[in-house]
Amino acid sequence: MVERIHQDFRKREILYSLALWLLSLILPDPQLHYRREYRLRWRDLFYLLAILLLPLLFSDPHFHHLMVLAGIHGILALGLTLFLGYAGQISLGHAAFFGIGTYTTAILTTRHGWPPFLAFWASGMVASIFAYLIGKPLLKLKGYFLALATLGFGEIFLVLIKESASLTGGVIGIFGIPWFRIGGFVFDTYLKQYYLVWIVLVGLVLFTKNLIRSKVGRAYMAVATSEDAASSVGIHVSRIKLEAFMVGAFYAGLAGSLFACVMSTATPETFSLNLSVLIVMMVILGGMGNLYGPILGAIFLTWLIDTLAQYQDYSLPLYGVILILLLIFFPDGMGTRLRVRLIYLISYWGRKKRREKVNL
Repeated sequence: MVERIHQDFRKREILYSLALWLLSLILPDPQLHYRREYRLRWRDLFYLLAILLLPLLFSDPHFHHLMVLAGIHGILALGLTLFLGYAGQISLGHAAFFGIGTYTTAILTTRHGWPPFLAFWASGMVASIFAYLIGKPLLKLKGYFLALATLGFGEIFLVLIKESASLTGGVIGIFGIPWFRIGGFVFDTYLKQYYLVWIVLVGLVLFTKNLIRSKVGRAYMAVATSEDAASSVGIHVSRIKLEAFMVGAFYAGLAGSLFACVMSTATPETFSLNLSVLIVMMVILGGMGNLYGPILGAIFLTWLIDTLAQYQDYSLPLYGVILILLLIFFPDGMGTRLRVRLIYLISYWGRKKRREKVNL
């Protein structure tokens, strides 16, 4: 009798916790943040206007295509920074979830006739389901062991993709993926794809801001600081790490779906270890623990790779030297350092204005 009552209580607790978790993603806790933090800042308006006007100022299709890829990489980096920067865990298998999203969209649209809009959301869900199945055993590991385990997962994913020729097309891959469309509007040009990808990225940034300011986000940061301390105050550490892993995989699945619709192909070489390391570098160079930094890192590395492709014989040495210099001069990340400098300049300008008023 007591055991049955305990099971019923656990079921109600799970349902209530799920409802509160979903609510916390949408409504941040107003008791812990000043109301002015949720107003639209001038900085946010500047970023939004830059995103809207940038493709109109530069009409080169190659520029638009690079910014589309940078936006997709930005979504990947944003998802990984939740797991790496805020939850304090490391993953070298993020490219696998990106590939899961890409192949999910490719299979659903080319073989089952799904509209790309539905396949877009299905890709994120499938990637998060795989993250749940993989994360349950893997997230019991920590540090370098977790990194090696996720690295192994990424390599296993590549082998399965190449060997499952009947489902994924094997080494050749899947071609003829339709353009993304919403109703009758087709995103069939780089300019349209630019706005599609960056609107999705802006929406995910806003969602992530609320997530970080919620109780779940504070639990992420508590786990990153000390798992023992977080556990001592009632935080379910393993569940929090799994949730961060699943949210990051969901973002990667959405990015993979957009990538499939933009490139119209899905081939296994795209989702190698090199991509996983590149995403980690985007987060580290941009700055862990903030949201805009990894996006800045994604834009910078996307453009750097494209620029160095012109110097094929010296591209790898130059790439390595530039990364080393960035890590030396921006140890906290480009986004973090530039933000600190900007705050310093603004405060200096404010103090100067106040001194001028006093002297008058």
